[in-house]
Amino acid sequence: MEIILLERVEKLGQMGDLVTVKSGYARNYLLPQGKAVFASKDNIKEFDDRKVQLEGENIAKKKEAESLAKSVSFKEVVLIRAASEAGQLYGSVSAKDISNQVSSAGLNINKNQVILNKALKSLSYEDITIKLHPEVSIKIKLNIARSTEEAKEQNKSGKALISTEITGGDIRSERAQKDAKRFIKKEETKTPNDNDIKEVIVEPGLQEKDNAESI
Repeated sequence: MEIILLERVEKLGQMGDLVTVKSGYARNYLLPQGKAVFASKDNIKEFDDRKVQLEGENIAKKKEAESLAKSVSFKEVVLIRAASEAGQLYGSVSAKDISNQVSSAGLNINKNQVILNKALKSLSYEDITIKLHPEVSIKIKLNIARSTEEAKEQNKSGKALISTEITGGDIRSERAQKDAKRFIKKEETKTPNDNDIKEVIVEPGLQEKDNAESI
């Protein structure tokens, strides 16, 4: 299907380009989002007539987005979610979840502006991209944790509290591993007392005597 791009689309083209795409991509995404129109004779003529106006509007929107990007004061958004000790979420985090949190932090966006290339189903501390304009984007940290305390730990360490190593068939979060090590160390250094050790003294020959009497 041939379409005319009304704005820059990454890996596809610039405003005004005449490109061929799959009909599903055009009908389900580009056309509903106002990023393109069918390349009919009427639409091509209309675009040519409005080209200067559209380019001017695009420049103004780009400058506004650049100004907005510079005004963003926060560098991280935190999402608290329930998860297993292995770090697997009981559910998943969507673009809508992220956009709602970003908007709550002061930057009003919609889910289509959140660029996700994968499903988020585990604790995470990573960069995500927010598109403010087809040519302007910013990166912020996404901090998915089980608690505010864990979120602070992830921010401090710069990574999610998940171990991807498998030891003895057990995958545990770094926090769980540290707690287990502290417990083991405490048990190893514990001072024995009378309740821990019971000493039995057998006098020489006593066992032989008892055996003889029982015969």
